[in-house]
Amino acid sequence: MGGRSIAASYSAMKMITSSPSSTMGRLLPWVTLGVMSYMYLVGELSHFLLGIVSRPMSQELHYGDIACLPNPEAATQSDECKEFDNKTECLSLLEGDGDLTTTSPNNTVLTTCVWDYSGLGLAYQVLAGPAFVAVFTTAGVIISAIADRFNRKVVVTVCCGVLTFATGMTGAAMTYWQLVILRMLMGAGESSFTPVCSSMISDLFPENLRALALGIFNWGIYLGYGLSYAVGNFVTEADIGGLGWRWSYIITGIMGVVATLLALIIIRDPPRGMQAKKEEEEEEKAGKKDEVIGGGEEGSVEGDVKTSSSSASFPPASSSEALTDRKPGFKEVLRSLLKPPVVCLAFAACLRHTAGFSWAYNTQLYFLTYYPDFNLGLWVTACSIIGGSLGVAVGGFVSDRLVKRLGLRARLYVLAGSQLIATPFAAGVLYFPPPGAFFSLLGAYIFAEMWLGVLFAVLLELVPGKVQSTALAVFLFVMNNVGGNLPVVVDPLTNLLSYRTALLIMYPGCYLASSVVFFLTSFLLREDTPKK
Repeated sequence: MGGRSIAASYSAMKMITSSPSSTMGRLLPWVTLGVMSYMYLVGELSHFLLGIVSRPMSQELHYGDIACLPNPEAATQSDECKEFDNKTECLSLLEGDGDLTTTSPNNTVLTTCVWDYSGLGLAYQVLAGPAFVAVFTTAGVIISAIADRFNRKVVVTVCCGVLTFATGMTGAAMTYWQLVILRMLMGAGESSFTPVCSSMISDLFPENLRALALGIFNWGIYLGYGLSYAVGNFVTEADIGGLGWRWSYIITGIMGVVATLLALIIIRDPPRGMQAKKEEEEEEKAGKKDEVIGGGEEGSVEGDVKTSSSSASFPPASSSEALTDRKPGFKEVLRSLLKPPVVCLAFAACLRHTAGFSWAYNTQLYFLTYYPDFNLGLWVTACSIIGGSLGVAVGGFVSDRLVKRLGLRARLYVLAGSQLIATPFAAGVLYFPPPGAFFSLLGAYIFAEMWLGVLFAVLLELVPGKVQSTALAVFLFVMNNVGGNLPVVVDPLTNLLSYRTALLIMYPGCYLASSVVFFLTSFLLREDTPKK
């Protein structure tokens, strides 16, 4: 009965999505992709807001380190405040001491320095790191295993609702521990987006469009990250109703409500292995046509060979496997992930992710250290959104075109080449003063961010369809834990060398290292990988 229901659902979905006369059928996968990309945008916006509003948030809720800071109400901001490391010295400047005071419009003396919460320290690191990342990676594996067994649309919609609730409630948090719990819920909610949505995308789009579709989905990362600077800074500064930073989370929560409703109404869970089934049917038709044209036994053999070769070129996610009722076990997941190409791919992905996080964690601090008078404004927002969006679109488009001629290896060549070209641009960010540094950053983003959609396209073609969601979650668990935690070595490297040199090693250096490993991975692929 289960086999018949799956076959029936496949037939129904095929009628909707592949009918040439159905405009809705042609548009539905792209509309679904747009909704999933918007969900991802909201998730990343919620994720990165903390780093932008941490200082005003900590000053209201009283957590983290206390330091001598520039007075935000003063007419001028002195960079000398950071030199004072105790309250007595900082507050001794409150008596109108020399150049470190300024006068307000009503002729009252305002101090340039104040002793207040800085938004940094162990409490902040717990919020930014373990409270989110540990739950994000762990919940991702569990939720993806559930998604491999149940309706993926329901799973991702519920998770979007959880993320939305946690984000909106952060705007109402009154204690530090409430923030910790809500950050954990955010991590749990967002953890399903990449593995579950990527699995559905692989069933919605054929191989020649899959990397492009995954790249568009990953626009959410750059749009969300870029918007976090705009929302976190400008909305907080507007101080709507005297709520300051809280409105940043309230507005993001409202966006999450819209995303949840769109997911509930528009997204449909396609039959697993639907694209594999379609392509096998097309290959069978092509084989029969060759048999008719060739005639006799010779034509039949030729057609059979072509069909067999095409089938062999597919990854283990064939329709016969994807349309069975057998539920995959964790051993099957591990078996698929321990293949040499997948292991090597994971190593390269960890290096690439380390480079990205090393820069993301240190962007603002780097410019404050070396160029304290430069106003970042919308520079980072523009570079992230424009460069990241172009990168994922170009990466998907190029790899989808090349894979027809060169097979799966073409995607590895795109991964290796893009990171190699991005390396000098990333180095330029660290050596050119702004605004020149941001033009170099734009170039780095365009090439470096070609990677994520292409990476997932490779992985999805290397693991069986029945375990794709779980395999992606385990892969992301490793990638996020290594890439998210390894940037802590920037600190000891800074003590040994310098801050700029430490970032040179961890940012463009890891780009270059990942390029080499991506290229080496191509040699581990079998000869029967897809060549379309």
